[in-house]
Amino acid sequence: MQPAEECTSLTDIRQAIDRIDRDIIQTLGRRMDYVKAASCFKSSEAEIPAPERVAAMLPERARWALESGLDAAFIESLFVQIIHWYIDQQIEYWRQTRGSA
Repeated sequence: MQPAEECTSLTDIRQAIDRIDRDIIQTLGRRMDYVKAASCFKSSEAEIPAPERVAAMLPERARWALESGLDAAFIESLFVQIIHWYIDQQIEYWRQTRGSA
């Protein structure tokens, strides 16, 4: 994939965007593997949401957004959705592997 400033057509740009989106989705899949693995270290379903961890994560993601030249508020709101979806998925995985609480 060539750098954006070296693309010579809209097709080049769209191919790069498609590649990046695919990478993002694959990365989200890898993230899910870790989220599911984390459930092995939790003694109860009630430990899964970990609101203190979420509260610590969001400002860090906002800071990373600013460092990358992105809108911190947008990235933080995006991660609110991502994190809560993963929490729901981890709870579902917990129930499948250990039974309901």
